[in-house]
Amino acid sequence: MVGNSRDVLLKLVRIAMGWENHYTLPEDVDWAQVLDMASEQGVEAIVLDGYEILVQKNPSLKGGLNSSENKRILLQAIGQVPIIESTYKQHAEALKELGNVLQQVGVPFLLMKGFSCGQYYPIPSHRPCGDIDIYPGEWFDKSNNSLKEAGIGVDMHYYRHSVSFVKNVMVENHRVLCDLRGPRKQTTAFEKQLEGEAEWSFYSGKQAVVDAEEIPGGKFPTADFNALFLPWHVSAHLEFEIITIRHLLDWALFLTHDGHGIDFAKFKDAKEKYSYGFRRIADILTNLSLRYLNMPTHNIPQGIIEDAVNFDNHLADKVFDYMFAGQPRERDVNVWKFRLNNVRRIWDERWKYTEIYSISMLRFLMLKVKGVLFREGE
Repeated sequence: MVGNSRDVLLKLVRIAMGWENHYTLPEDVDWAQVLDMASEQGVEAIVLDGYEILVQKNPSLKGGLNSSENKRILLQAIGQVPIIESTYKQHAEALKELGNVLQQVGVPFLLMKGFSCGQYYPIPSHRPCGDIDIYPGEWFDKSNNSLKEAGIGVDMHYYRHSVSFVKNVMVENHRVLCDLRGPRKQTTAFEKQLEGEAEWSFYSGKQAVVDAEEIPGGKFPTADFNALFLPWHVSAHLEFEIITIRHLLDWALFLTHDGHGIDFAKFKDAKEKYSYGFRRIADILTNLSLRYLNMPTHNIPQGIIEDAVNFDNHLADKVFDYMFAGQPRERDVNVWKFRLNNVRRIWDERWKYTEIYSISMLRFLMLKVKGVLFREGE
């Protein structure tokens, strides 16, 4: 039944994206399981969007959420959508406030991750965002000072970014764009390349528009930035925890909307240079988007499609199955207990490091410990 529920979830996601034209479902769907799975995968509102379209296309559907035995499940699920939408609006208001503060001192910034990917969704407010991620480049110190002068607290405890709360929404203001605690030659070179693409995005990226309003000083990244950053971001999650269908959908929607803007020669060169955390993840994401999301390809460089089609389906499926079978990362306020949990997880899931990151589990662990002890990247 788990496999059946996964298939139903994926079909509803495809319908919501307009990538599916078969509007039927099995009659024995475990809707409670489907919706629990959708919540875990970060696509609960999107699955309901797909179901709404499905019913419009197939009003005689049997055994659906509208049936009497599933009414309670449907009402519970629908009740989550206004919460997701309200959170989105709260984040959008915080982002506008943040933009106003930074604009007053002439600080531009790149809007990354959630809101950057949300622009591609049919209903942006149905793409959940946990926090706001920005990158101000060389204006990092100036941006933090301007926030302090505006009465907004700035926590500098984290080495990759500062943390502030604007209208009770967490803002991660990034000093660096990737985790520099890994193979130093590759991670340093990758960071430098990302910084260059970010700098170009300040000048040629699209004006950030969120909730139908322009964000002062905010830019969306260029296609070349996202082509590098999004797989790297997914790989950073996969190092220590599961990734989700939302991560996969972010990539697929980016490719279908902005894939035409990718410089394939640059993308190919990056895959050849960065075997750690980029090469295989980039191909895996595209491979899975093609096979499980029915991602359309007309807007994507042919070379990206060919590399993904020729990729090892067995390894791609291993990552895909892990999305549903893996466990979330164990958090703990005690930093050393948290790190110990990470070590245990690395041991339990050691297949990832050799098969995905081209590095042994022991070397991966050694580099992370070395990075923490010697405060690399700070």
